[in-house]
Amino acid sequence: MRIYAAKLFDADTAELMPLLDRSRQEKVGAIKNRGARQRSVTAGLLLRHAFLQSGYSQAQWQHVEIIYGEYGKPGIKGLSEFHYSISHSEEWVICAVGDIPVGADIQRMRPWKLQMAKRFYSDSEYDRIVSFADARRQTECFYKMWTAKESYGKLTGRGIGEGISRYVTDREFAHVYGKDTYPFPIRLYDTIADYIVCVCSRESYFPEEITFADLHEYLRIHKVEG
Repeated sequence: MRIYAAKLFDADTAELMPLLDRSRQEKVGAIKNRGARQRSVTAGLLLRHAFLQSGYSQAQWQHVEIIYGEYGKPGIKGLSEFHYSISHSEEWVICAVGDIPVGADIQRMRPWKLQMAKRFYSDSEYDRIVSFADARRQTECFYKMWTAKESYGKLTGRGIGEGISRYVTDREFAHVYGKDTYPFPIRLYDTIADYIVCVCSRESYFPEEITFADLHEYLRIHKVEG
């Protein structure tokens, strides 16, 4: 498994469209909001980067077809050994890839209210949050729980639409539990200042670090190469 991260790519969308998969091109074309369009373009470029870094060729990328599973989890047709999960928050996008299903989430830590934890988290999780006297520690704990639950929802494809309270993290933030399922391993990363990243998988192997991608430099090189 590898986890890639990139800052929001601010460039001419029309010029970059041919580099995206067809599904992403259609999605970007339907987005009116500039910021949302930039996030979607960056997500598509980062997926392309992760795909090529995994040993696939540009020719293979040109024929990539995105398909969706029973619960809407995206994948690439004909490549059962390549799985990915994309998430974005404000100025950062992440893409986790591996040879087994993976779920990833990134959240910027912003002001929040204890009532949210009381409403959406289990009693034990709420107690863990309020056990910290320091507001910063409470915020970190809140977002660690949130990203863990989101990453689990993205792994299964179900998302958190069924209710984020259905998913519970353990005290060590090593696993997340879904209703009537065995625990899934998770790994948290705080490498990006003011952001929390969480990745969830069916196996407990995770990279020690996030790989940061300079998409501007990467695209410059690959455009030269054609």
